Amino acid sequence: ALYHDVFTSGIHYVDFMFDIKHIRQEDLPYVGLLKAVLGYVDTEHYGYADLSNEIDLQTGGISNNILGTADVENIEEYSLKFEVRTKFLEDKTGAALRLVKEILCSSDLDDEKRLYEIIAQSKSRLQMAIGGMGHYMAGMRAMSYFSKTAKISDLTGGIELYKIVADLEEHFEEKKEELKATLKRLVKEIFVRERLMLNITSAGGTEFLEQELQMLLESLPSDKTPVKPQEILCEKKNEGFLDASKVQYVSRAGNFVEKGYSYTGTLRILKVIMGYDYLWINIRVKGGAYGCMSGFSRTGEGYFVSYRDPNLERTMEVYEGIADYLRNFTVSDRDMNKYIIGTMSNIDRPMNPAAKGDRSMNLYMNHVS
Repeated sequence: ALYHDVFTSGIHYVDFMFDIKHIRQEDLPYVGLLKAVLGYVDTEHYGYADLSNEIDLQTGGISNNILGTADVENIEEYSLKFEVRTKFLEDKTGAALRLVKEILCSSDLDDEKRLYEIIAQSKSRLQMAIGGMGHYMAGMRAMSYFSKTAKISDLTGGIELYKIVADLEEHFEEKKEELKATLKRLVKEIFVRERLMLNITSAGGTEFLEQELQMLLESLPSDKTPVKPQEILCEKKNEGFLDASKVQYVSRAGNFVEKGYSYTGTLRILKVIMGYDYLWINIRVKGGAYGCMSGFSRTGEGYFVSYRDPNLERTMEVYEGIADYLRNFTVSDRDMNKYIIGTMSNIDRPMNPAAKGDRSMNLYMNHVS
């Protein structure tokens, strides 16, 4: 258990994080689909509509997430978790954990009509994300050529998942039996007692949880077999995806740690300079795109991406001009101070208790002190 002692006004934030590094790469899109299914199908004691009402009555929500975090000490290493997240007041602890148990241990994965509805809904949401958040999807896809965590994100929530979901919707009748069998197998492979890590954000210790937790743990299957991590294979592809809109999301990405460089906080300032000067002027002002973004991670992942962009070739030329721009970079002390202040305003911003717990958990998973 990972515990963050933060004042939360009496709310307990609890994440059940199951290790899924042993899940094969070809199964990861189905883990992404399982994330959309659990909590939205019938269970042993509730129809899915009643389950939704009960979750709203007893908790602040129950949601699923897939979290891949890179190791800053070794960029080849990463952790991968299936998260079931919930929040509740102390007197609702038992009810909240019973609902989590209900979802994990007795979800009905044989209801073909409901499964088809969820698949169709997932396809529609992914289509909207590709059209509306194309910069995020393009950046993720570009980084998936070399980053294992980005590859996992693409498989479980990006363009690769969309391809699988679209195919399942189109050929549901032929594939439904195989789909049901795969989802049931994954439930057994994922929700195992020994693979569970708890992430708790609350004030005053964890005693509120310990008694009720036993009931949940005893209902999970036990498997003490050592987990063998599966290989995530990244492959460089230069791709374009057709969309019905007349704008583009143009991304280019790479890893600077692999080239022998190391992360430095200066890159946070570079992101601000790119966003308010070079990329902004060349892609937004001169190029007519709605926006432009960049980012640099501690594990060396760097990306540039444009948002609702009328250009393709010209945007690529702008990206290629970044190196020359930086070689010749000169600015007054006053402007440099503004960039530094702008950087700090992003780093040092107010956070609610849940965000503080999430930040601590992510730093722990990343191996950042």
